[in-house]
Amino acid sequence: MDSENIQRISLYLDRDLVKRADRFMKEQGFSSRNKLVTQALESLMANNALQDNDILGDKLAESVLKLSEDNAKAISKGLFRYAVQLEMVMRVLAELAEYTPEQIEEMRREAINNVRRTRGKVKLEDILAGYCDD
Repeated sequence: MDSENIQRISLYLDRDLVKRADRFMKEQGFSSRNKLVTQALESLMANNALQDNDILGDKLAESVLKLSEDNAKAISKGLFRYAVQLEMVMRVLAELAEYTPEQIEEMRREAINNVRRTRGKVKLEDILAGYCDD
């Protein structure tokens, strides 16, 4: 530190605290009380700053959680609407055609394989083209 940036202050401390600080200073290898007090103050202020950042982190976590919950609700509502539409399509198909349990199981296996192979991006055109080729 520059001597022009150093300010002399007086501290009144408990004698036992000074004795403990002197022992600690020697154990930790500090060359002076000034260096010990300087590092202790810097450490204390840094810890307080980290606690302030923790508060910001908690607020950020709360905001992310709320946003995640909102997104989950929106996705859930969308899936519900999708399930209703799918139920309607299945009822229409059931009215139009009769399938044996074996045929349904074969269609299910084929559908699972198609969804896995295309990672869920199955196009109706591709399915219809496959049936037209048969």
